[in-house]
Amino acid sequence: VTWTVPTDADNCAVTSFTSTHNSGDTFDVGTTTVMYTAEDEAGNETTMSFTVTVNDDEDPSISGMPADITQANDEGDCGAMVTWAVPTADDNCDVQSLASDHDPMDDFPVGTTTVTYTATDIHGNSSTASFTITVTDDEAPTISDTPSNITVSNEAGLCSADVTWTAPTADDNCPGTTLTSTHNSGDTFEVGTTTVMYTAEDAAGNETTMSFTVTVNDDEAPTIANTPADVSVNNDAGNCSAVVTWAAPTPNDNCGIQDFTSSHDSGDVFAVGTTEVTFTATDTNGNTTTSTFDITVTDNEDPTFSGMPANITQTADPGNCSAEVDWAAPTADDNCDVQSLASDHDPMDDFPVGTTTVTYTATDIHGNSST
Repeated sequence: VTWTVPTDADNCAVTSFTSTHNSGDTFDVGTTTVMYTAEDEAGNETTMSFTVTVNDDEDPSISGMPADITQANDEGDCGAMVTWAVPTADDNCDVQSLASDHDPMDDFPVGTTTVTYTATDIHGNSSTASFTITVTDDEAPTISDTPSNITVSNEAGLCSADVTWTAPTADDNCPGTTLTSTHNSGDTFEVGTTTVMYTAEDAAGNETTMSFTVTVNDDEAPTIANTPADVSVNNDAGNCSAVVTWAAPTPNDNCGIQDFTSSHDSGDVFAVGTTEVTFTATDTNGNTTTSTFDITVTDNEDPTFSGMPANITQTADPGNCSAEVDWAAPTADDNCDVQSLASDHDPMDDFPVGTTTVTYTATDIHGNSST
């Protein structure tokens, strides 16, 4: 500090003029009294003084402040224990304190926290410096009690089933987790396999998914309505068969009919005998049902003869009371097949004098006969 030095004067002579400090001296922060003393030759003294006040207007400085820190959460916690190197403070005078609102190894929540250091010197000047600690939530939620795959049968008459289960639960290291699902317990599921997916999402956007399948089997076979009753008819004239017609039955199914077939069609020709007509309905899931009825064609047509000889009149052989008689044997025909053609006499048999009736009997394969 510098100043203009005062002057001294006396009625006699001034013998000494002294000062406790000189202009240009260095003064510490604070108030210092500067005193001047003048003494004359008679020993008389006069003093005067003034004060020099040096104010500390310089704030402390903080060095070694950590850079911003980003750290993942500690496993299972919605936060993390974070450490750092503590900064230092310096001052033109002396540092009285260096304080912080957080300390190394404190537990910090997920999110961003500002850590502030405050340095205060002995004269009350202070300065602050800060850095941020960001704790990220990198831990995905967990889903517990996931249902096992479910397999059920369709509900009667429906191509679906209502399926229920106990919903799983979600947990996370932080609060705010939501659990959503593509389907809910009690929903209706179509025949087939459906994947049910649960998704747990926490407040930080971490996701976990799990899934199970719901399989609804179509265990219901088709039905066939109005299957004809058994049919009995006679053969068509001149044929060993008959044309038979009927009203076709109708199939139905809880899911849908994929195929409906018959072993025979209405209007087909059926041979003499009994034929089973089978209807087969197959649904879209491979279930089948069959329904049958019998068609019986009866052969009620007798065989016919061709070439029956006319009545024969012949003279007895000489010296005999009889005669050998010959003729061309007739033939038999039938709409089916002739099984036998029999006669009570054969050509070249010996016939007594008189009239003998020769009878031919034709029998077909179904027992019809004619004579």
